[in-house]
Amino acid sequence: MKFKDAYRNTNDALHVREDLLDEIRVEQVERSRSERAKSQKRRPWLIAIPAVAATAAACIAIVVGVNAGSKNAAFRNDAKTAESNYTAAYELAEAAVSTEEAIEPNAPMAVASYEELGEIMQARRSKNRSGTYYGTGAMAVDEAVMEAPMAEEPMEAPAPVPNDAAALATGMKGASEYDTDKNYSGTNNQVEGVDEADIVKTDGTWIYALNTSKRKVFILSADGAETKVVGTIRLKTPSEKDSYWREYSEMMLYGDRLYLLGTHSDWSENVSDEDRTFTFAETYDLGDRTAPERIASHRLQGNYRTARLVDGMLVIVSDYRIWYWRVLDETPVKNYCPKVATDDETVTLLPDEIYVNPDSDETGFTLVTTIDAADGTELDSHKAVLGGCTNVYCSGADLLISSDEWNSEQSDEQTASDGRHFVKIVSGSHTNLFRFSIEGGNIEAKASAKLNGTLLNQFSMDAYNGYYRFVVTRSDSEQTIWTDGIDTYEWNSSSDCALYVLDGEFNTVGQITDLAKDERVQSVRFMGDTAYFVTFRQVDPLFSADLSDPYNPSILSTLKIPGFSAYLHPFGEGKLLGIGYDADEEHGWTENVKLSMFDISDPANVTEAFKLSVEDVNYTSVQYNHKIVFVDVSTGTIAFPADNAYHVFRVEGDSFRKIGTIETGDYWYDGARGLFVDDAFYVIGTDAVTVLSFETMEELQTVKLK
Repeated sequence: MKFKDAYRNTNDALHVREDLLDEIRVEQVERSRSERAKSQKRRPWLIAIPAVAATAAACIAIVVGVNAGSKNAAFRNDAKTAESNYTAAYELAEAAVSTEEAIEPNAPMAVASYEELGEIMQARRSKNRSGTYYGTGAMAVDEAVMEAPMAEEPMEAPAPVPNDAAALATGMKGASEYDTDKNYSGTNNQVEGVDEADIVKTDGTWIYALNTSKRKVFILSADGAETKVVGTIRLKTPSEKDSYWREYSEMMLYGDRLYLLGTHSDWSENVSDEDRTFTFAETYDLGDRTAPERIASHRLQGNYRTARLVDGMLVIVSDYRIWYWRVLDETPVKNYCPKVATDDETVTLLPDEIYVNPDSDETGFTLVTTIDAADGTELDSHKAVLGGCTNVYCSGADLLISSDEWNSEQSDEQTASDGRHFVKIVSGSHTNLFRFSIEGGNIEAKASAKLNGTLLNQFSMDAYNGYYRFVVTRSDSEQTIWTDGIDTYEWNSSSDCALYVLDGEFNTVGQITDLAKDERVQSVRFMGDTAYFVTFRQVDPLFSADLSDPYNPSILSTLKIPGFSAYLHPFGEGKLLGIGYDADEEHGWTENVKLSMFDISDPANVTEAFKLSVEDVNYTSVQYNHKIVFVDVSTGTIAFPADNAYHVFRVEGDSFRKIGTIETGDYWYDGARGLFVDDAFYVIGTDAVTVLSFETMEELQTVKLK
């Protein structure tokens, strides 16, 4: 048997012992209840992590059957080893289900007046005088730049087909306000019923492709072998004499309305430092697909972050950051408060529309705005929070906003036992959380908190049955500077992973900490009462966690295999798809792109059912952009761009089979998208749309994009 197979099979046997873990889970529950009753005061997390994480790491190594110091130890499975595994696993369970207060909840603070807001910002300015960068961005004063008419490219085209889109696709959903008998796919969204903005959209009749290299939005009829371009929207392009930059990022589609979303930056002389950057949302009427008409232009202060479509409501998030030194005593606070605008009407947010995240030190704002997607001519509501924005999660009812911060504290000079003098700088990462309710289009601040550790991406957040779950990487470092004579430096760092469960006010109700010493979270997927997450250093520990009792979360299984999954996707009953990389077992060097199918029918005994290491395919950006992934469970089809091509796979029995490779012509390009409408599969690249048979992946035709 090959070494890799022996490694995997042996570790599968060692990782999960159902009878062992059942006993451990009973002990976890009893101990957790006892500890909560005692209400022990938490230890400072920067001090607690190294000692506890080191113990947890040693226990993890034993329970999964991997001894870092000896390959041979990884394969011993005699009675003596099993007994030591039990003891170590029990200790791991005790260490993991911690009672330390990992969350510091704070009620969101509404601003009573501009003066109060100014005082808060001044205090943060003083704290950040050391030079912390918070960016800059604001409304453009020169509205003529924004509102200059855009020339539409006349095109001969067939009469528009009546738009009756969209219904549920098999695997992924299309989003529209209409019904149709067509079967088609939509954007790969995180949450069912919550559409996410992307560069390609379809309603089952038409395909809309935002192509920034061609500076156009192409509108194509989705007619299989007869597919053709029927219309375009020309994107605004600055000339050499213009002093602005405009990035079209994504689109949102709803019925006969198309929204173009992005960021506009202006550095012309007549624009102040506070008024340079804004998010734009252009509304187009698609009644005539051959000649779409722009009917409104909205502007929101700050850089475009993301957008969601929930129950006919378009939610746009922008990140308006300010240089800390711009918050000056002599500058009226209202001048740098967030603004929104529709066409020629600009409005500054009122104090009661601005909240403060008390955990953040940032002087910038995150702005949330809603639009009635069926109309699109007016801004319905807007609120802002004084605090940054790194990741956004939307459950439909809630909008969670996170921002990363790295804090450092320097000690006074100290004297060591040998008489030498030194100072210590202790640094650690944390996440500021903020929760808005957006039900019914009403934006209302609900909770805020400071969370130990940082989130990987939006999949690290989840809302379920009134609780909020988070998976984080916790990192800290300690630097010792010896100050006698020429300064010399010593530096130590550590990391581990944790899972937290919070209630609606962001109070901690349950947590699992001190997992995966010196590893980082690589992917996360919450699926109802179970969470799956991957960490990585040399091999891929896929953890499964039971969240059925929010007050007593517990680790069910830990599966270690070579490589890691950078993206996880549910794949029907009892299956979980992983897309990531294979890796050298000894050193952890990543090799080929890898597909894994995990059997999660028993979350307490997760196994890798089968896999495929894709030879000569080295890189995919699925970890950074989940929207590039196409999954259709009913046909077993999986597709995504990697290197300079778009790759299509199909699950057949207990194996993956590669059934198609479509050249996109752009190396490392992750802008290609795949979708199907009825029997045709469309791959939209920079230069062309390739139409294939969905069943056989035989090419039907290529439509050039010019």
